[in-house]
This record gives sequence, structure tokens and C-alpha cells, in this order.
Amino acid sequence: MLYIIMTTPLCNLCCKYCGGSLHGMPADITYSISDLQELLKRDNNAVVAFYGGEPLLKPMNVKEYVENLNAKHFVINTNGYFIETLDDTIHRFDSILLSIDGGKQITDYYREKGCYDRVISAVDYLNDRDFNGEIIARMSVSVKSDIYEDVMHLLKIFPFVHWQLDMIWSAMWDLPEFKEWVKSSYLPGIQSLVKYWVEEMKDGNILGIVPFLGIVSRMLHGGSGLFCQSGTKSVTVTTDGKILACPIAPDYTWNILGDIETGFKPIDIGQPCIQCDDYYLCGGRCLFAHKERLWGQEGFDEMCHVTRFLIHELMKYKPIYEKYVEKLRYPLFNNTTEIIP
Repeated sequence: MLYIIMTTPLCNLCCKYCGGSLHGMPADITYSISDLQELLKRDNNAVVAFYGGEPLLKPMNVKEYVENLNAKHFVINTNGYFIETLDDTIHRFDSILLSIDGGKQITDYYREKGCYDRVISAVDYLNDRDFNGEIIARMSVSVKSDIYEDVMHLLKIFPFVHWQLDMIWSAMWDLPEFKEWVKSSYLPGIQSLVKYWVEEMKDGNILGIVPFLGIVSRMLHGGSGLFCQSGTKSVTVTTDGKILACPIAPDYTWNILGDIETGFKPIDIGQPCIQCDDYYLCGGRCLFAHKERLWGQEGFDEMCHVTRFLIHELMKYKPIYEKYVEKLRYPLFNNTTEIIP
């Protein structure tokens, strides 16, 4: 299983699409490390990921847990500002996800002035120290994003690029604006990006575009359910020891599955997703969006439209993927990339 550990709900940034620090839990962890050890002790394939807020506002917690938790893999999602606080502990991580939204102009617009340069410095820090795990650009894609240009830019810097769409609970735009952007910008950009990815593959170069890799991997090797596995094989531990299905929604009652002392009861996707023809590849996309349809049924349908467009564009080239079956397995473990944007 994947265990997402929130080291703090606090964040040093207040991004336009996010709003900054989370609420409803203590700023510091209040349970003991022995409680976590007990939770993980019967899992020989545990993956531990550090999350926030900004997890590296509490670097000593991260280091302590890396040293004392029996996990097969360690992952961290960070904005990169404090990456140096990890020192040699970086080499214990299998995946480091750095928040960045494209080039300098778009990243600094969404996040804060100077943010792009700080993330690039974090990449340089990791490369200079011969970090040999995954370095993943984790994008949020919103009203001013150009998916083709932004991903292509980041592929020059990062070996892997992943993105999530700022939709459903966004403060940046409403559904009509989103639908217009999807039609005029996002879907044409996805089409161009898929074509470029496939052309590179024909030359034996498999680019690390995470949503493409994950969907095609399931196309070739199978799999089922949510890629993120939230609520079933992935849970989040809050600073006060609650167990959540999904880390982004600590305030929702349905999302609280239990606590670190008594355990948890799983939750999963239901109708209408499980009867959809594309469910075997989509897996339901997002548990939160499935539960909280903040843009109504029309917004839910638009989310499905965008997801199905991506899946169907990728399916066009399945004969090409079949030449690279063993190279198209991704991810090898749950590295917190949700695959479906």
C-alpha cells in the first residue's frame, strides 16, 4: 500500500489555484512514530510518501521517518524551496515530485515571483548530487496554461512530467470558461502532444509523459480501479492521526476512513463510472470528483469528456506501443502520480 504522511498542513506559498495552507488539523504531528510503525508492520511492500502543505517545512520529521519506517519505497511531493534540508537523505527516495507549472512566466504567475528559478535550483541540486531516482515535474494546469507548450518546455529539464487539471473546485474559472479552454486549447494541445510522443517512440525514444505512460501501460498490461488507489490501497495520515482516502480533502466526512490507532474502512468508486466502456483504462479518474460534483452533472460529464478524449487519442496508436511492451510499464509502484489528469 501507499501511505501518504502529512508532515504539516502549512505551506510557505499561496498559489492561485490552491490557496496555500490546509486547515482542520494541527501544524505538527501529534501521534508517535510507533503508531506509524504499527500501521506499516504487516506490509512488506509499503510505499511512504511525504505530503503537505509543504512537507519540508518539517524536515526532521521526514528524516526521522525515512530512517525508522520499514518501507520499500519513499516518495516526496515538494515545492523544492527546502530540498537542501534533506542532505544525504535524498538518496533514500525513489521519486521526488517538484511542483512547477511550465515555463518561468506561467509558473511564477500561478505560484509566486521567483518560484520557477527555485524549482530549477532544486533540480540542479539533485543532479549535482547524482540523485538516481525519478525526478518528476508535477504541474497544475489552469486557465492560462498551454498544455503542449508547457509540457514540451518541462521535458527539456525533467525526465518525467505529470499534470493535474485545475477543475471541479477551482477558484480560477467556472465551467463555461473551462469548456471553452478545453475546446480551443487543451484538446488540440493533447492531440499534438500525443502525436509528438508517438513519433519519438518510433525512433526508440520513450518520453516520460506520465499520463501517457500510465494509460498505455494499463492498455498493454492490465490493471483496474483508480490509478491513485485512494481509499483502497492508498491512504493519507493527517498530523493528528486521522486516516483519509485522499490527501486533498481533509474536511469532508466521507473522506475520513478511520484513524491510526483503530484502522480504516476502505472506500471506492461506484456508479456511473464502473459501467463506463472506458472504466478499464480510466479507473474512475478521481475519487474526490466522483464524490463532490461541485460543477454539477454537466461538470462531471465534461471531466469525462476530457478524460475519454485523452484515452481515445492514445488508443489510436496501440500497434506502435506493442513493439515496446516491456518498456511501457509505468509506474512500477504507486509514486503518487494519479495518471489521469
